[in-house]
Amino acid sequence: MKNFENLAVFLGLFVCIIELDGSIISSGLIDNYRQNRKLLEIGVYYETKCPDSKRFLINQITSAQEKFSSVVDFTLIPFGKANLPEHVFINLVPFGKASYTRDSINSDWNFMCQHGPDECYGNIIHNCLIQERPNFVDHFPFISCTMENIMINFEAQALECAMKHSVDYEKLKQCAKSTIGNNLLYQAGEKTHSLDPKLNYVPWITVNNLHTNEIQKTAEANLTYFICSELKDTITFSFCPRNGSISIYGCNSFFVMFLITFFKFLVDFY
Repeated sequence: MKNFENLAVFLGLFVCIIELDGSIISSGLIDNYRQNRKLLEIGVYYETKCPDSKRFLINQITSAQEKFSSVVDFTLIPFGKANLPEHVFINLVPFGKASYTRDSINSDWNFMCQHGPDECYGNIIHNCLIQERPNFVDHFPFISCTMENIMINFEAQALECAMKHSVDYEKLKQCAKSTIGNNLLYQAGEKTHSLDPKLNYVPWITVNNLHTNEIQKTAEANLTYFICSELKDTITFSFCPRNGSISIYGCNSFFVMFLITFFKFLVDFY
């Protein structure tokens, strides 16, 4: 009997591996994906001192990046000016519900942020870093690190994170205090204020410049699942749900159990 059960499990796993079209053991599917890719631009509008922004960046973006890193390119682009990567890119816009004015056409902008001046400073630092290091893997560790403890002074947290992630913080400070940093935050504000529908909370999530309640709800709750569902007709990942159920290595375990039951029936019958 045990041999029949083992055979059933083997056959079930074999069928599942075939069904995956090589997504685990072959690069063929990845090559096919690159030829027929669906570009996914995820915009994340956030604030450096917002608890909800913190949860989304640290929990959802970090988790998704770790899972998709071998296949999907994650790139943070402050104002959408860089070239599009192959697969998916995340456009982080550090601004949120801030506002801005200036005294004259030649003066710097004055910013008012939801969580005070410290948040405005943090938003500028993030924009300066993204401008300096356009590669996701080079800047996201510092960005997420600075949001781990939003209850303390931003600079105190940023100094610790700069040492941890080899970031030249003095250079960032120079940017933040200059007209360059001022203009970067202004541009982030312009991008935020051009949203349709208008942003009324953060994080505010868009996909290919579209925002709906369904996009917001699904992506904010589980970004990994959201990306899986958006790319399901293009590529299969081992950790993505298949046919509405989560299963080991992308296989539906119900099929394996069916084979075990079927073989038991044959043995008992004969």
